Amino acid sequence: MKTKSRFFSGSVVLTEGSPLAKILAFSVPLLLGNILQQLYNTVDSIVVGNFVGSGALAAVGASGPIINLMISFFLGLSAGTSVLVSQAYGGKRWKELSRVTGTVTALMVLIAAAVTAAGLLLTPALLRLLQTPAEIFDAAAAYMRITFGGIVFLMLYNVFTGILQGAGDSFTPFLFLLISCLLNILLDLVFVAVLQWGVAGAAWATLIAQAVSVAFGFYRINHGHAGLSLNRANFRIDRPVLVKILRLGLPIGFQNALSSIGNLIVQALLNGFGPVVIAANTAVIKVDSFCTMPMSTFGTAVTVFVAQNLEAGGRSRIKAGVRSTLAVSCTLSAAISAFLFFFGSWPLRLFTGEEAVVAAGMDKFRIVAPFYIMMALFNIYSGVVRGCGKTFVPMLVSILSMFFGRVPTAWLLSSILGANGIHWSLSVCWTLEALAMGIYYYLGRWNRENGKPPLPGAEPRHSP
Repeated sequence: MKTKSRFFSGSVVLTEGSPLAKILAFSVPLLLGNILQQLYNTVDSIVVGNFVGSGALAAVGASGPIINLMISFFLGLSAGTSVLVSQAYGGKRWKELSRVTGTVTALMVLIAAAVTAAGLLLTPALLRLLQTPAEIFDAAAAYMRITFGGIVFLMLYNVFTGILQGAGDSFTPFLFLLISCLLNILLDLVFVAVLQWGVAGAAWATLIAQAVSVAFGFYRINHGHAGLSLNRANFRIDRPVLVKILRLGLPIGFQNALSSIGNLIVQALLNGFGPVVIAANTAVIKVDSFCTMPMSTFGTAVTVFVAQNLEAGGRSRIKAGVRSTLAVSCTLSAAISAFLFFFGSWPLRLFTGEEAVVAAGMDKFRIVAPFYIMMALFNIYSGVVRGCGKTFVPMLVSILSMFFGRVPTAWLLSSILGANGIHWSLSVCWTLEALAMGIYYYLGRWNRENGKPPLPGAEPRHSP
């Protein structure tokens, strides 16, 4: 096997040393990378909200759930790749690692072509289905079509990130995201503020920046890590590997897709309250995506940590790592919740100067922010379960929480409390998810597989 340069490889050996220290070392660049990834669409919203107006901001927000629906299922397939890469990398099975990287990349290229065609064709029908207001319809359609035209770059970025993170490298994705994010900000200002292309300019800026991210990711996979490669020889679909990817990725894909369908239903309800509420919700989602990122990042880190330690035989490390990560994640979520509850108007004003939009956004923050700790718990517990290769249970919990919790609650309370009723439905969904995954985790059944004993402390608790 060819030895590759360690320059900027950024790999963290998660099977040795202090569990919390290694999880934090892996999480920090992962978190920074996720922040930069969110800056793509957030910068779009800030620029169009300030240089075009709240109508343009609402147009970007109205298209978001539809784009997520079209790609979320297939991104779930790539999410399963990280577990396979972690297991093969931890076990030093280099040939299998090569087959995994080639198979998932080839698969995503084929899927991206189909999603692009479907997205371009169905854009008007989907916007009408969501009752998108007429005054923002054309702008939302333009933003969606350009986004779907470059969807291959978004998919490949997620695939390459999953491959690198599975190998314990969260620094490299951060590095090339930093470069492409700066490019995105520059292009946003040029296309929207200078050339006045409106929301279409923001979409083009994001597409170009994502293409740059993919180019950097491809280079680092082939020149930065021993055992990783992506070339003509392995750029093909290996059937046994495909079966494994589908087994792990399909539950995540179904979870993402059905959650997106639930969000579309909620978005349709929200659209009935007009452009001000839509714009406020868009701004809140952008701020929320940053504030909840530490919790989702710790969930991803725990998934990789568990997968590598199970494969490397370090099962006794998992209990300590999970316990300490829970403490850190819950503490952070409480601090962030307090900030948004009292001072959430500060970040909202980055998106708009219209006080009606800011006030509507604060209504949502005061309802959902106190429940961030539920999201922290769910991400850690589900991360442990996914790291063991059991992706079905988190999928089931999320789907049931969405369709038996959020959707009916939003429908019922929106007629009583207006838009605030829809916001309460999100808090209900997070609470149900956290309770269900917490019960499943402490029962310990997620760790009973292949004749292996459960982790210490993960057994069901019995009364004395």
